[in-house]
Amino acid sequence: MISQLTGTLVSKKKNKIVVDVGGIGYLLTVSLSTFSELPSEHSKVKIFTYQHIRENSVELFGFSSEFEKELFLLLINVSGIGPKTATDILSNTSLTGFKNAIISQDIKTISGIRGIGKKTAEKLIFELKDKIREFNIPDSKIPASQSAIDDAIEALKSLGFTYIQAKESAEQTVMRLGKNVSTQEIVKQALKELGR
Repeated sequence: MISQLTGTLVSKKKNKIVVDVGGIGYLLTVSLSTFSELPSEHSKVKIFTYQHIRENSVELFGFSSEFEKELFLLLINVSGIGPKTATDILSNTSLTGFKNAIISQDIKTISGIRGIGKKTAEKLIFELKDKIREFNIPDSKIPASQSAIDDAIEALKSLGFTYIQAKESAEQTVMRLGKNVSTQEIVKQALKELGR
């Protein structure tokens, strides 16, 4: 079982990346949140991995953090949630936001994730609400209130922006304006940057 790879990031396109380790190129499927944190091509990279084996195929999934990998493993243990759906969930929500939505049993937020209906949202809450409490989300690289960033991301997504657009814009705003910036100010500045 391949649990992590350290090598050169050969290419990155949409949700697929290739990492060269000792002359062997490994193709990995990654979430948009992991994709957004990758360095430029031909840079050194360390990726945590999950190897999914089926009768007729072997697929590798990559993660920028051990926390994201652990959350992925939790998700695929929920009946009816496969690796693709788990990756879609991780691509369309922030880790903190998803954890908080599960704990608070916020069906509306979870069913708002692309590809997740109300029944699946209820199943995710039922199966994960106790398990997910044990997960401590690592400190963000950005010295800001993570909840303000998460709230801004959700607000921007509700206005039609993708998770990646919202995340990158919110984080850049915080780096510019400082850690005490409010959610409203993050959204306001992000909208200026995104041309709305």
